[in-house]
Order: sequence, then structure tokens, then C-alpha cells
Amino acid sequence: MKISQRWHWKAFWLSSALIVSLNCVAADPVSVQEIDSEPIQITFLNVGQGDAVLIRTPEGSTALIDAGPDELPNGLSNFDVEQIDLLVASHPHADHIGGMVSVMNTYPVGFYMDNGDTHTTATYRELMETLQQRTEITYLVAESRTIQLGGAEIQVLPLLPAGSTDLNNRSVGLVVRYGSFVAFLSGDSEIEELTHWVEQQVVPDVTLLKAPHHGSSNGFTRDFLENTQPEVVVISVGANTYGHPHSEAVQAYKTVSDTLLTTREHGPVTILGYLDGQYEIRSGGE
Repeated sequence: MKISQRWHWKAFWLSSALIVSLNCVAADPVSVQEIDSEPIQITFLNVGQGDAVLIRTPEGSTALIDAGPDELPNGLSNFDVEQIDLLVASHPHADHIGGMVSVMNTYPVGFYMDNGDTHTTATYRELMETLQQRTEITYLVAESRTIQLGGAEIQVLPLLPAGSTDLNNRSVGLVVRYGSFVAFLSGDSEIEELTHWVEQQVVPDVTLLKAPHHGSSNGFTRDFLENTQPEVVVISVGANTYGHPHSEAVQAYKTVSDTLLTTREHGPVTILGYLDGQYEIRSGGE
């Protein structure tokens, strides 16, 4: 441990005006004075070659960003999860949505958000069919907005226009803020989308960065890293034939950050972020 300073159905779509009234994803926001001694927990689950990131606020609000290629190992039982307030699919590739249906069948889900892009795979079709049946789950459009998750804020970054690029480059980008602790999560974003966000001036200095696209060489730019200046970088990666993480990406992350971890080497990685910006790192199920 280190301590340091589509099938999309029209019934699912909600207008931006209505979404504003739904910003509180779980309970009413808790004042920072009530939770100033408790950290937010961001866990990069060990799902092999895929992504699944669990966010838990001190008062118990929960978000799951992506759900790996298959059913999550042991579900989320090791993390005392009882419900998912916000479930996000960064984009519709199977290594990010393969476990979504299992999650929906295991836990109550309040809100589901994706980028609106469709796909032709059986995995995607099964997810859409499940959403059609689960009318109690509210669908959110991934557009520029801020979602309140307990004492934390999740900023949804502006996407490139629909149909203008490939699925990776329309990954949902999220900035998680808990006081001075900031995390950046962005699915399989590549150079085009990262450049778009830099040009839109929405890339902040962060404490924690999930390496885009499993540590691929096309998952970073110098301008993006100069903007983020992460203290910790986590690469969600497993055995693969793509060569992830690529050596040039690893070197770039080591140059800008204090700590670089991979789920392949360290197992599940949890970052505990405090309001003052300090953090703790726990890996391997500690």
C-alpha cells in the first residue's frame, strides 16, 4: 500500500431538461463535512482483457463503469455491493459489455448510460433486449452533464458526433471528482477522441488515470498527458494478442506519473481517494 499527496428503444431516451432533475443518482448528496474522513473507492476489477471499474462513495452510492468480457469474477460480492446506482457502458465492444446482463440480473440497477452507438454482436443484442425488459432501469444519454453520485460528481465529457468515427473514439469519457481527488476514465478512447477533449479544454489535471484502450500506443497523446499529469495510472489488461500494453505507452505513463499498475500483474487495484487529494493504493485484493 502506498500513501501519497441498437437497438435503442425510443422509450429509453430522456430529454436533457428531464435529466437535470435526475442528477442525484442515489440518495441526496451528502455534505463534505459529513464525510471528510472517508475516501471514495475506485476499483479496477481484474477481468482479463477488458474493463470494469467500480466506484463507491463513502455513504454507499455505487457506479460500475463497464463490466468486462464475461460474468464478473464472483460477481461483486467481494466488494459488498448490494445495488448499482449508475451502470455505464463506455462503448459497445464485448470486452466492456460482456458482463452487463449478468450484473443486471444480479443487482438492482437505477440508471444505465451509454453513447447511443449500436453494434451487430449477439452480446450487444442481448444487452438491449434485457434493457427493453427492465423498464425500472432509467436510460441516460451520454452527453455533457454532471451526475451527482453521493458526495462525488461525475462529469460526462462531450462526444464526437455520432457516425463521425469508430466505436473506440466515441467511448464515454468521465471525470470523477471528490474534493481535490480527480480521476479520468475513458474506455477505449484513441488519439482522435483524446485530441478532441484537449481541444474542448475539458481535460483536467488528475490524480488517477485509467489508461485508455488497455495501454495501447494509440491510447495517449503528449498533449493529453501534459493536461492530465496523473499521479497514478492503472492499465486494465489481460493476456492478449494485441501486445497490450505497448512499450511506448508504458514509457509515457512512467514518465508523467509516480505509479503505474496493471490488473494483469497486480490483480484488482483499488485507489482510495480523499477530499484533500491524498490517496492510498491497494492491490491484489488487499
